Amino acid sequence: MGVMLRDFIQTDDGLIFASVSYAHPEDRYIAFLRYYPCSTRGSRRGYCKVASTSQSFTYLRRHHPEYLYSFRGTRLQAVPREHVGKVLRPRERLAQIVAGAEDALEAKVARLAELFSRAVPLSRLGVTGSLLPRLHLPGSDIDLVVYGRGGHLRARRTLAELLEEGAVQELSPEEWRRAYEKRFPHEKTLSFSEFLWHERRKFHRASFQGTSFDLLLVRENVIKRWGEESYTRLGIAELECTVVDASLAFDYPARYRVSCEKSDVEEVVSYTHTYAGQAFDGERILARGCLEEVSSRRRSYLRLVVGTTREAAGEYIKLLEPQGSSSLFIRERR
Repeated sequence: MGVMLRDFIQTDDGLIFASVSYAHPEDRYIAFLRYYPCSTRGSRRGYCKVASTSQSFTYLRRHHPEYLYSFRGTRLQAVPREHVGKVLRPRERLAQIVAGAEDALEAKVARLAELFSRAVPLSRLGVTGSLLPRLHLPGSDIDLVVYGRGGHLRARRTLAELLEEGAVQELSPEEWRRAYEKRFPHEKTLSFSEFLWHERRKFHRASFQGTSFDLLLVRENVIKRWGEESYTRLGIAELECTVVDASLAFDYPARYRVSCEKSDVEEVVSYTHTYAGQAFDGERILARGCLEEVSSRRRSYLRLVVGTTREAAGEYIKLLEPQGSSSLFIRERR
């Protein structure tokens, strides 16, 4: 089995990367540095967590330039196959936790997975984030992985039901504020009220026994070859569009097929989790990001990329007239 999206790669020199692609070059894996060895007081078992996109590139440039990768003018991070020490897989890690939790947070993960197993088999659930390499802290969040688009939809429906039942809780105002500050550490591209309105209708985040958790999608059997498309950046653009297909809105990257009145853009994609699930079919959005021409052997088209960095400063997707809109689950319960 190869490296899948949201797997972690531990290198032979101790770095820990998260896989961020469904397709990889033949000689390396596209991944993003998450943890690096350090001796800082209060570190996670001898590791420090990367704080930002810029910090990760700076660290690698200074200490491990062999993990920097340029592809058709795009600056990326990648792990050469000869440097792979171990691949950490979310499903295997969750199975270990369910078989025997080693601390309070892991015990909570096992109970949470059991709640969702009424809609998704445990074999199609996993855990990523700091729990995957065992670098979690008592106050760490839980990143629950759901394999398969249908399973992820069922998990989100189950989350809506669990909220109604009181088995899980909505995030507290303080937790929402922390989530907002984490997503917008510098420039506040969305106001807190805008962020909160969009997030509450997604049903992919809640709190379980005082711990925040996310539901993350990983599609399986994705057939995509590295390098089959090329991308040419054309500059920053802001567009008003109607979403015609949001079936991959929770994927990585999040994808929205759109129809734009004043542009030939066919797709809006987001590489930051902030804008996953941001809009549903038929909704009108305002999006700002980098305009790109996508070219392959079959055709060329335009897309708008939101999240050219993890922080997505100055880039966004938000609904026009959001007060009149609600999520699928809210509409179904009415």
